[in-house]
Amino acid sequence: MPGAGPGDRAARIPRMKTQVPAPSASSQPVATALSPLLAAGPEALGAAAAGALASAAAARDRFVALPAGTPFLEAVDAFDALGHHLNTITGAAGLFFQVHPAPGVRERAAAVEQDISRYATDLSLDRAVYERLAALDLSAPEAQAQPVARRLVEKALRDFRRAGVDRDEASRTRVRALREELVLIGQEFSRTIASDVRTVTIPEGRAGLEGLPEDWIASHPPAADGSVAVTTNPTDFLPFMKYAQNGAYRQALYRAYHSRGAPANLDVLARMLARRHELATLLGYPSWAAYATEDKMIRTPGRAAEFVARVTELTGARLQREVDELLEAQRRTEPGAQVIHDYDRMQLMESVRRDRLRYDSRDARPYFPYEAVKRGVLDTTARLHGLHFQKLALACWHPDIEAWDVRENGVLLARFYLDMHPRTDKYKHAAMFDLVAGFQPGAAAPAGRVPEACLVCNFPQPTDDDPGLMEPGEVTTLFHEFGHLMHHLLAGRQRWLSVAGISTEWDFVEVPSQLYEEWSRDVSVLQSFARHHVTGEPIPAALVARMRAAADYGKGIGTRIQMFYAALSLAYYGGDPAGLDSTEVIRRLKPQYVPFPHEEGTTLQTGFGHLEGYTALYYTYMWSLVLAKDLFSQFGADLQDTAVARRYRQRVLEPGGSRDAELLVSDFLGRPFDFRAFEAWLAA
Repeated sequence: MPGAGPGDRAARIPRMKTQVPAPSASSQPVATALSPLLAAGPEALGAAAAGALASAAAARDRFVALPAGTPFLEAVDAFDALGHHLNTITGAAGLFFQVHPAPGVRERAAAVEQDISRYATDLSLDRAVYERLAALDLSAPEAQAQPVARRLVEKALRDFRRAGVDRDEASRTRVRALREELVLIGQEFSRTIASDVRTVTIPEGRAGLEGLPEDWIASHPPAADGSVAVTTNPTDFLPFMKYAQNGAYRQALYRAYHSRGAPANLDVLARMLARRHELATLLGYPSWAAYATEDKMIRTPGRAAEFVARVTELTGARLQREVDELLEAQRRTEPGAQVIHDYDRMQLMESVRRDRLRYDSRDARPYFPYEAVKRGVLDTTARLHGLHFQKLALACWHPDIEAWDVRENGVLLARFYLDMHPRTDKYKHAAMFDLVAGFQPGAAAPAGRVPEACLVCNFPQPTDDDPGLMEPGEVTTLFHEFGHLMHHLLAGRQRWLSVAGISTEWDFVEVPSQLYEEWSRDVSVLQSFARHHVTGEPIPAALVARMRAAADYGKGIGTRIQMFYAALSLAYYGGDPAGLDSTEVIRRLKPQYVPFPHEEGTTLQTGFGHLEGYTALYYTYMWSLVLAKDLFSQFGADLQDTAVARRYRQRVLEPGGSRDAELLVSDFLGRPFDFRAFEAWLAA
């Protein structure tokens, strides 16, 4: 989305030719590990979990019983097999808890997650397993000749120690209790956010919707009394905040959105912070942030804070310039304005984009009907990686779900599912859920596993009367999530489950997704699928150029907001939370990063789901962007260059967690990563 251009004629180019066959529906798809669970009810899900847990326990006993002198690779295979049986059920339970339409299945999935977490905690504290693994001689020639297996064992031993396996019995008992409680707390925090959809009523109906696109207005018919309801779901919230001219209604919706989860999650968050701090100190760390960063690329919370400070400093001049421009725009309707409020920020940015860049994102939306965008992302990904996507006829957990096979040269590589539209009690944002980590056939699992994953999004759903027009930012989101998807699926050909899929350091996981966002801003890529839903004309090159420039506009503000969130997560988890007022922390930190005052009465933290999942590691998004910009520098002007894409696939995606992320990056770049590409992007 960056770069301005003159209003020249739309480039009329044919749809990109591709050697990838069109998708076809298959009446007899290959059965995979996940197949029996796709449409399972609560009883079947519970039975599958019980069977998997019993099989995992048996695998544990077999590993512990290995005699001395067992060959190194045989022992590593047996240790890795401890996770084979839970590989499928863990992903299914995590997904169904977040998206399944049946309350009974969601409840059973929550119980299964608790059972699996209990087993995982017990295993991490199992001294017999630890001692058998520690008995392997990593200095022996057999181990030295197998660097991936040796690294697998070294990391596993480290993780056992981080879990507290070497602590006394009383400490291990308390660790076990804390981890079980944290699962329940995390589920409560997430469930409260997902179920808390708030509504703002516009009494005068259409008259109060000035500025919103016609298709959006049409999808919100008035009630019997003429009023229109606007929800805090993303498909309502984002367009309303960008386009609605009525500032009072924007403020009302902003307050509703940033009060989700309150007041219940204020207490839930306090308990979550307290239990994590207790767990960290019990394991010998000064804070949860210290514990959480130790095994990441960043290594320490101090280095994470230094990174946040460096990015904050780099964005200072750009932030001030953008804020001055927003104030200038605001003073046209509010002379003498000195402060910009968050509920005005997005609408003011749209105003500046229209005035300065001659860009209105409403002009781009007609080129992005959902089905065309989905097809375009599939085609682009298939061409880039030499793959074929085949749509399947499979009954899944909801009629809207699509299932797709990934094939290369006729061979089944992976399977993925698309759950793309909003519904009640479904996860409210966009995410890739890894369901099955793939690995090659071996002695412990003769059939191996085909990797599987699901994209969960909340994009507009097409109907007979509505093509489901997407915002340009939503197009970028779909590319982002496909970046995650391909990382998980293409890293699914390892010998060992422990290094399969997205098993790199956690602060690297956003790199492939941030990198793939670049394809959503490339004119040749967009013109291959972005066509006006009425005229069929490809999106004009000049509009794409203005769209890119508009996306670049506000990156000083956007980066600073990300740094505020990163600093907030580090502050919450950086010390003893006893007596901590989580809202007061927001009041204190926010002015250090952005000049938009805290809206009193709102509680950003109660709807901030990343505080449960990413905990102290929100800096990951910007850290990953630094890496992604550096990797992107290798692609050059032609984003359809399959030679570079192949090298990226082979050196960064396919290795999974078999090597340190820093080595994956330097192998692709031919040098250590640095900030130069990121700084150039900020300055552009």
